[in-house]
This record gives sequence, C-alpha cells and structure tokens, in this order.
Amino acid sequence: MTLILILSLAGIGAILAELVLPGGILGVVGIGMLVAAVIVTFVKFGATAGIIATVILIVFGFVILGWWMKYFHRLPITRKLILKNKSGADEAQNERESLVGKTGVALTDLMPSGNAKIEGKKFDAIAEAGSIAKDAEITVVAVRGPSVVVRTLD
Repeated sequence: MTLILILSLAGIGAILAELVLPGGILGVVGIGMLVAAVIVTFVKFGATAGIIATVILIVFGFVILGWWMKYFHRLPITRKLILKNKSGADEAQNERESLVGKTGVALTDLMPSGNAKIEGKKFDAIAEAGSIAKDAEITVVAVRGPSVVVRTLD
C-alpha cells in the first residue's frame, strides 16, 4: 500500500513539475509512475481495487491540476516565474500621441523621414508630403508607431 501511495504522489508531483520545467522527461516519468501505481494495485488487490484506484487517481489528478492552475502564480516557488510588468503597454506611444499639434524643428532633412526636435526631445519624424529641409519649423499632425508625422509650419 505504501508503494502505491509513493508512486502516485511522486507521479503527480513529477507531472506538476513538468508544467514549470521544460523538457518533457518529468511528464513521461510521472505518467509512468502513475501507471505503475495502478498496475501494482491490480496485482496486489485485484481488478475491483485497481479500477477504483484508477478512478481515484484520475479525479485526484484533475483536482490537483485545477488547484495548481488556480494558485500557480501565488506559490513562493513559482512567483518568480511570472512576469509582473505590463505587457504591450507603450508609455512612449502615449507621450508621442500627446505631441499632435505641437511645434518643433527638423534636425535633419526629412526625405521623407529623419529626426525632429519637439518640446526639447528628439523624435523620429516622417514628412507628411514631400520633403522638409533641415532647421525648418514643423508641426506634428499624427503619430504612426514610433514616428511622428509632421508638416512645415505655414
């Protein structure tokens, strides 16, 4: 009976570890341990006990897996594996979008792209139409990704 419990718990533990560690070996070992636990149960206690053990292992395995998925990010061991920074948030994009309507100076010839100084900061700039000469006064009309779209001041 002790061997069955050890194989079952070690098998479930190995499968849970496989969810964190790459490679696939622990998952295969865990499944092997669970199958061995069921086989030992069939041999020692008969078919009825083997079927009951199989059902219990399947139910227990799904319960533990559900618990693991629910509390994975809170466990001390796995807390370090979770990315805490916001993904996809581009604070610089918000800053660039606030530049629409602001004026600045072309630092390079914009044919159609180059650099511009707007509110004391350097930005990648794209001329809205044609080209813009260096040192020309410009105004921001739109934002496209990492660049600002500009036109000359009239």
